[in-house]
Parts: sequence; C-alpha cells; structure tokens
Amino acid sequence: MFYDVEQERGLRAYEDHYIPGVFSIGAGPGSDVSFFVVCTVIDRKSGAQGTAITGAAKADPANKREGDGACGDCFSALLARYMDRSYGKLAVEAEKARINKLTEGCGDDRFRSLLTRSADHFIVYRQSTNSRTILAGYPWFTDWGRDAMISLCGLTLSTGRYEDAADILAAFSKYIKYGLVPNMFPDEDGDPGYNTVDAALWFFEAVYRYVEKTGDMELVRSRLYDPMRQIYEAYRKGTLHDIHMEDDGLISAGNADTQLTWMDAKAGDTVFTPRHGKAVEINALWYNALKILETISLRLAYETDEYRVLADKVKNSFARVFWNEDGRYLYDVVNEGQRDDSVRPNQIFAVGLSFPVIEGIMAKCVVEKVWRELYTAYGLRSLSQRSAGYRGRYTGDRYERDSAYHQGTVWTWPIGYFVTAFSKTLGKEPGYAHMPREFLKPFMDHLHHACLGSISEIFDGDEPLTPKGCCAQAWSVAEVLRAYVEVL
Repeated sequence: MFYDVEQERGLRAYEDHYIPGVFSIGAGPGSDVSFFVVCTVIDRKSGAQGTAITGAAKADPANKREGDGACGDCFSALLARYMDRSYGKLAVEAEKARINKLTEGCGDDRFRSLLTRSADHFIVYRQSTNSRTILAGYPWFTDWGRDAMISLCGLTLSTGRYEDAADILAAFSKYIKYGLVPNMFPDEDGDPGYNTVDAALWFFEAVYRYVEKTGDMELVRSRLYDPMRQIYEAYRKGTLHDIHMEDDGLISAGNADTQLTWMDAKAGDTVFTPRHGKAVEINALWYNALKILETISLRLAYETDEYRVLADKVKNSFARVFWNEDGRYLYDVVNEGQRDDSVRPNQIFAVGLSFPVIEGIMAKCVVEKVWRELYTAYGLRSLSQRSAGYRGRYTGDRYERDSAYHQGTVWTWPIGYFVTAFSKTLGKEPGYAHMPREFLKPFMDHLHHACLGSISEIFDGDEPLTPKGCCAQAWSVAEVLRAYVEVL
C-alpha cells in the first residue's frame, strides 16, 4: 500500500499488510444488508473482559447462552445490541441533540455553527489528570500547555462552554511547577514537561478572558490566584531555562541550545529559528500578565501597587528596546545588544492582547507592517518574503520541513490576534471597519476543503497556500472562531 502524504513528508511511504481473507456480500436491489465487526479487549493473563464489554453483557443477560464462554457472552450481547436498530437510532439522536445544544446560540450563522462543531472535536478528557483538556491537533498532536491556553478562549468561551473552561484552567493550575505551566503531559507514567516560556503567560490571558465572560471570581480566588502569583514570582526572581527578569523589567529566556517560544523547531543541534534573549511576544505577554494581575487583585481587594509600578516600567522599557525606528515596526528578539530585525508575526501580540503594551501610532505601524508583509488568506507568514531566510514551501523530510516551519510557513492561529489588533487600530478609521470580517471569509471556504469541517495547522508561504501539517488544529479553529465572534 502506498501513502502519498508520507512520501511528501519524507517518511516511509510503502507498507505491506497481511490479508487473511475477504468478506463478500451480495445485495439485491432494494435489500438491506448489515455487516458487523465487533472488537473487544481481553486481558490475556486473567481472561477478564474490558469494562465496556462487561457492561454490555450485564446489560442484557438474556443473551447468555448455555455453552458460551466469556467471549461468546460478550459477542452475543454486543451483537444483539447493535442489531437492534432502535439502539443505534437512539445513540444518533442523542449525539444530534448534544450538538444542537452546542450550536443553539449560533442561530442561522452557518460559519459560526461549523466552527463551533469543529471546536467540539478538540475538547477531550485526560484520565491522568481526571479533567477536560484540549487536544492540540489531529492526527498526531496531544494536549500541550501552550496550545491549550491559547485555544481555550475560542474553543470554550466563544462557544459558551464555561464549565469546561473552568475545568481546564483548574487542571493546568494544579500542575504549575517552578512557576511554569506544563507544556505537555506524558502518555505513560512520568512528570510533565516544562520547556516553554510562554504557556504560563498565556495562562493569564485565558484566566482574564474567562473572568470577563463569566464573572466567576470565586474560581479565581480559590483555585487560580495563587498559581498566578507563583508564576509572577518565578519570572521576577528567575526559574528554569534561564527565564528571568532583567533590570529593565523585561523577561529574558533561554540560551543558544534551547527553544522556549512557539517558534521552537530544532533538529539535533540545529536551531532553525533562534529566539533566546528578550523575545517581543514574551514581553508583550509579560506586560499583559502584570496588568491582569493588577486588575484581578483589585477586584479581590488585594494590594495592586507592586504590579502597577512594574507594569509601567515594562511598558517604558518595551518601547525603548523593541521599537525599530527605521523600519517603523518591532524587533523580534533583542539579546545582548543584538537586535533581530526579522519581520515576524510575533509583534502583533503587542497590540492584540487584552492589555496592549504599545498604542497610538506605534500600534498602527505594527499592524500595517504585518498586514503588508505577512498577511495571507489563511493566516500570517512566520517570516516576511523579503527576508533572506524565507522558505516558501513546507515539504521534504523532517529536517527540510522543520527548517521551513517558522521561516515563512503560514500559521493560521496568529490571524485571531491580527484581527483583534486591526479592529483596535486601523479598523476604527473610515473605510476599514469591514476589514476584520473580510480577513476571516477565506476560512468559510477552507472548512469545505482539506479536512472537512476543520482548519489546517499551517499552509505553504508561497501560492497557492497549500494546507500542510495537522489537518485539524485546535488553535487554528479557536482563534478564527474567537475573532469572528468578537467582530460580529
């Protein structure tokens, strides 16, 4: 069997399958034929049935036949259950009712309804934490802290799933360690990974948006405020991976061997997008976190001066350190006096977050720069086409793909904060008010291509912007949905 996608990704594309036989079924005109394959899991040591099978057998003891073994009982019970047309019909109707309830707030808005249905696919249950979580993407990603915090607003708050949002926030807060939100949980036994600088800062944005939607200060008081304080203290005093606050109030993180931001592609010792030092979006998020901590502390009648004073310092330092006067945009990374003038989408968060660290003419210039050099129909290029390091095709083996992953490849998820930033700035000017909705229109069409009913992870930077990566990505769906609901 040949797999064309595996060949495109530089993987083994041929596979041999054992075929023990075939099933041949004849059906005449107008006749019905039912074909069932029943699979079960048997504990080979004890011979015990899986819990689902045991439950099925107990549910219908009439199916027990003399002489049947345990597997025979289970098979009979399941077969009888699935042969019963009414059982299948009830299951289908129950699922339809659940989906209809999720989308009842969408009214006649087909686009919003499809996005809400798509959002449902990523909210799953993790047994190890006994809580809801967010799967980053299908078919190969698990639940990652960064992706979960960014996706939470669109997947849960924009769809009215406030209980799920609370469950996810509370679950991740329990595993905060060293002031860091876990970036991933192991599938087997083991400790979570804490190799990210931004997940903990996105946690603040998710909490703030949750509070703005629900007014649920009790959850914040009882479960979330102390973890937020823990993150604040860790970043201020210093924690793992050389994450620390410098004298100017800005956050520096990592070294030449680490990849801590979302642009984290690395193959062996090769770092494709080095961003250690002071990264622009990390410090926009840091300022945002300080203002959120100040705001929430005020609502809880706690002291706020500490956060306000530091936030003011960070805001002043940010403009001085990151503003590129010649280019009229923000540097991407500043490290030991070296300023990376690559035009990347990371600067848009300085305008699009709940508490923007830049305003006025600076903010407008940033939005214009991103619009002019990075915007595409399906997201923002990770690097301007004018850059010498630009890679317009995400293809080839693992090394080739990783070298293009954040070097020009289009990412959908930043489009949400681009739309938000545009609405705050240029969208207020005559003739531009309609543009935020226009930016999102191409996704109406994309929902009917690639993975039907979902949005791809990435696209080639060059035309025709071919979808690549995961065929269904949580933060792609989440940010398009969040932005769409906000600009309605």
